Amino acid sequence: MRTQDRLLSQMTLAVAPLLVWAAHFFFCYAWTAAACQRGGDPAVALVVASVLAMVAAVALLARAVRLLWRAARPVQLIVWVRVATAALALAAIAWTCVPMLMLRMCTGP
Repeated sequence: MRTQDRLLSQMTLAVAPLLVWAAHFFFCYAWTAAACQRGGDPAVALVVASVLAMVAAVALLARAVRLLWRAARPVQLIVWVRVATAALALAAIAWTCVPMLMLRMCTGP
């Protein structure tokens, strides 16, 4: 039973950056839709959410890189997965922010 608990915690830490990105992605589109429907401006909330998501992704990436440096050689696959998912989530969060920088909010056809 102890091995299963350790596997679950390792896998949770490995996918945590992707969960941060998914939450950010969902919030950005849901908040924009709700704010535009009410006639508001979603920009401030989106900037705050994006900054918080980037900080969380950078923290998870830093933790994964520290684990990579401390790991005994050869490095376990799960350590590389944690680094890769954290880097991927960081890039995905930045990419989700691109439409906010390029397009005006709440414009109809």
